[in-house]
Amino acid sequence: MNNIEDKKPLQDTLNHLDDAFENAETRDLITIVEAFGERAFGPILILSGLILLTPLGAIPGVPVALSVIVISFAVQLLLGRDTPWMPKVLARVKMRRKDVIKTKAKTAPALAKIDGLLRQRFIWASKPVFAKLTAVLSIIFALTLLPLGAVPFAVIIPGFMLCLLGLGTAARDGLILSIAYCMSFAALGGIALLILK
Repeated sequence: MNNIEDKKPLQDTLNHLDDAFENAETRDLITIVEAFGERAFGPILILSGLILLTPLGAIPGVPVALSVIVISFAVQLLLGRDTPWMPKVLARVKMRRKDVIKTKAKTAPALAKIDGLLRQRFIWASKPVFAKLTAVLSIIFALTLLPLGAVPFAVIIPGFMLCLLGLGTAARDGLILSIAYCMSFAALGGIALLILK
């Protein structure tokens, strides 16, 4: 297991996603999420954000399913529950291994560069109060996926924010979390404009 300073959250998340298929051609979202572990809040945010930022997010039902998953994990964090609840209907949302492999190949160089910028800094931002703030913001952005799912490419905004929040959480990088908190106001403003159009 790597030290926190040596972690590569983006690359690790995609690698873990690939491993979750275990040579199967398709997997449902519940199986994929469960492969990350019940307490893997940071990686789940990263996974959700990455899917929404790539063509994988265009798969029918995926934005809504990811919204439910993120909210389930965030509420778990807020309430201190042992396991997140996920409705069995999410098992109907399938992902294909070949799509994951294709996405991984296209994004790997960029993700490696981003991972190289991450550091364990501003540790105060990883304290429980900020973890709860991250959870609340994650719930808000996840809820916006419901109306934005019908607007082409609109899920990119909450997807980016979820990814940023996940990166800061997984790498314990308080600078990234601080940037995410500040950007949240602008992001929510942009989302409101898209929804009200």
